[in-house]
Amino acid sequence: MSENRTIHLIEIPIGGKGGYTWNRLHSEREDICEALLKDDERKESLQARLRKIDDALDRLMSGSYGICSSCGRSIDDRRLDIDPALELCIDCWGRESGLELSSSGDVMLESLNAFDSIVVQTYRSVYHILLLDPKTGRALIDGGEYLTEPSEALLKGSLGSEFKVGTISVGCRLEMWVDERVFLTSPIKSVHVKHNSALESVQDISAALH
Repeated sequence: MSENRTIHLIEIPIGGKGGYTWNRLHSEREDICEALLKDDERKESLQARLRKIDDALDRLMSGSYGICSSCGRSIDDRRLDIDPALELCIDCWGRESGLELSSSGDVMLESLNAFDSIVVQTYRSVYHILLLDPKTGRALIDGGEYLTEPSEALLKGSLGSEFKVGTISVGCRLEMWVDERVFLTSPIKSVHVKHNSALESVQDISAALH
């Protein structure tokens, strides 16, 4: 005897921002499913990402997309542009990640330890920084449009009404040098620091950045 099942039809957004987001999430989902058939080494991380994509699609269909699943506040559109599967606002994400939000808006690099990690949210991008030498500002950085993988860089300071050497300041632009090129971010919205002095090897760097 066959089991009776109720089929619930959902309306898939086909236009506007909702449609663009749905298409972007669905396209990534198809890519992940295809990769799962070929890449056994990354199977666990791909499956984890697939769950996040499916959760985001569910939120999009239920009308709760873009709302932090922890505190109920809106998630910044710029963060969703970077990763449409985000389910937490920057503050809740920082708390769940064990990150410290700078209360003063300024982070002095020399006050940190080697291998502390920093997450800088600007108006356009998110940068993950692993601080290697607090005195010189030497660090590994990824994020933004150009630094798509960890790159060695020098953090020089923040540019606002004045230049603050060796400081990351909310409201200012962060200046960093990568391969003798100068990068200047958009204005910084928030800075989170994770103290991780236990890191002792290069093998730990990738995990610390993410």
